[in-house]
Amino acid sequence: MSLNHSQPDKLVVVIHGVGDPVRGDTLSSFARSFAEPLGPFVETDETMWLSNSNRYSSRVETFPVSQRTVRTDELEIEFSELFWGDLSRVRKGWPGLMHGILQIVFGLRYVSYVAADQAGVAAKYLKWFGILSARILQGPVFAIAFMLGILVTLTLGTNQFWADSHLSTSWASMLVLVVCTLLCGAGMVFQQTTKNRVIERFWFWMIVTTSFLILLAASHSFLLNSNSELSKSFGLFWYCRVLLTLLGLFWFTEILVLGSMAVLWAISLFHPRSFPRGLHIAFLLPALAVGIWGQVLPMVWVATREGIAKIGQIKGIQSVFNDAIPFLGVQLLMTGILGFTASLIVVKYLFWRCRILRTEHSATAEHAGPRLIVHPLIQVTLAACTVAGMILVASLSIFRMTSTENAAVTVAQAFIEANKYLIGLVVPLGGFLLILLPKFRAGFDIILDVVNHFYFRPTNVKDALDDDDEFNISETTFENGTMHFSRRVEIHRRLIKLLSHYRDVYFHHPELVILSHSQGTMVGIEVLNHSDLAWLNTSFSKVTLVTLGSPFSHLYQHYFGHYYPELDQPYWSSLRKRINQWVNVYRVDDYVGTRINFPDSLVMKVAGPFGTSASYQNHQVGPRGHVDYWSDKEVLEVVRSQILPQGFIHADAA
Repeated sequence: MSLNHSQPDKLVVVIHGVGDPVRGDTLSSFARSFAEPLGPFVETDETMWLSNSNRYSSRVETFPVSQRTVRTDELEIEFSELFWGDLSRVRKGWPGLMHGILQIVFGLRYVSYVAADQAGVAAKYLKWFGILSARILQGPVFAIAFMLGILVTLTLGTNQFWADSHLSTSWASMLVLVVCTLLCGAGMVFQQTTKNRVIERFWFWMIVTTSFLILLAASHSFLLNSNSELSKSFGLFWYCRVLLTLLGLFWFTEILVLGSMAVLWAISLFHPRSFPRGLHIAFLLPALAVGIWGQVLPMVWVATREGIAKIGQIKGIQSVFNDAIPFLGVQLLMTGILGFTASLIVVKYLFWRCRILRTEHSATAEHAGPRLIVHPLIQVTLAACTVAGMILVASLSIFRMTSTENAAVTVAQAFIEANKYLIGLVVPLGGFLLILLPKFRAGFDIILDVVNHFYFRPTNVKDALDDDDEFNISETTFENGTMHFSRRVEIHRRLIKLLSHYRDVYFHHPELVILSHSQGTMVGIEVLNHSDLAWLNTSFSKVTLVTLGSPFSHLYQHYFGHYYPELDQPYWSSLRKRINQWVNVYRVDDYVGTRINFPDSLVMKVAGPFGTSASYQNHQVGPRGHVDYWSDKEVLEVVRSQILPQGFIHADAA
């Protein structure tokens, strides 16, 4: 094969996955590892900038493509990296990690909505109630808790300068009026300047909360002027109690919403066209979000109460927060049960992994390990904890709203006593997990990739009214359906731009190999199925798709089968026409990427675009987890067989 610098023999597009946050890192690692046995080679390192503008954008936008060209005396291969980590990744450092966790918690509603996007009236209302649940948590609950924190902080701060200032009625009235007026004004400004609908909604509820407190403070001032005996009962703690009462009402509403979702979930399972695993996710993810909020908020209250009691020695602080503590006991109990179940599954996985490390991995080819994302036992435990937690919280709320005072006091006291021991266990464990948090970054990356994969904007006015966040009618395309997966489309657009560039530059029809890892495999699979790429087979002589550690079957088909059907279904007809070969490589202990479920009809024989048979293959390699596929010798051996001509590697270089 003659050397031709301007016309490469092979084009290899590398799409990174989890754990690759820096542009060019994946390509650098892979290209040199790939070329190492070829003997002496020359590598050229370049960066190409492509336009990412479209007719809906008012700005000129570009994105970089890292390139490596590997040349030998007989072969020239051009490697390009599609980098999309800037659009979906957990940023570096503790601030980036915390921001990533918040993105995940706030973004679970997108995954839940898509999981419930199924046939039947019950599933339809399950979607709506899931959005309502998220909006209650991220709106009034968050705003009231935030305002409560401000009042408690003010109580501690002013008490340092003026002992028992929190008991003064006139001081409390003036302080609440000033602080709430400032916050209300700030909220109006921030609400108009932010482009994020979640933040805008938060500031809306902050304005509502502060306006309500301003009215209370103004009424308090009127009572003071009229010398009413009622005015003597007003103080900063009284305002805290009002906020706690409001918080309890919204929390009780949240429990009712979650209870309604449980009923809708059960009904929707009976629909003949339901996809049960998706419906499980649609119910359990909002329940998990409620559990996270229900755990964090009371824990913060306990820390605040104890901290102020020790630092400020403020009288009465215990009584302000004690009413909320029983709910913490419920959450701690549910968290403990869920944590114990998760620990059992992790231990089972570790034992399974140790066993396969001691044996030939080929012997375990048909014996997959425990499903970690998400194990059925975790789902059952979470569902049971959700139902039990709703019953306990509802019972406590009913005890307080009725005359069953003895029962309420007894249950509350039991939880308060239990907390002394539970917090003693949870706090050290929480500190230990906080230290280990950066070690779980890859796991957070995987979850955030899924969240961003399903992040959407509505594409018509009806959905904008019924649905979720960041809807801007000037930005929507009103194309194809009711949900516009904007982040996914932005990532896909980059790959389409890159392939279009090669189509327009190279006219000798080189072979194209799309090599992808982890979430990047979903990018390759979906773009190759895109309706606008009908020109692909006329521009390249052969198209090969190589997926490494792909979550396609293990995650997306398993939980979202209503969106990702079997590969022999009409939905994937474009993909089947475009590729001549699909090779999936996975490690036996990969907890994300496993075998892809290639139907027998495809594996046996499928007509390709040039009359040949398309090939669909799974290759299993040794146990080394989910990351670092790019320099794995076993993986590279399979990848080279798909890129290099047969027998190309010289014997002395092999």
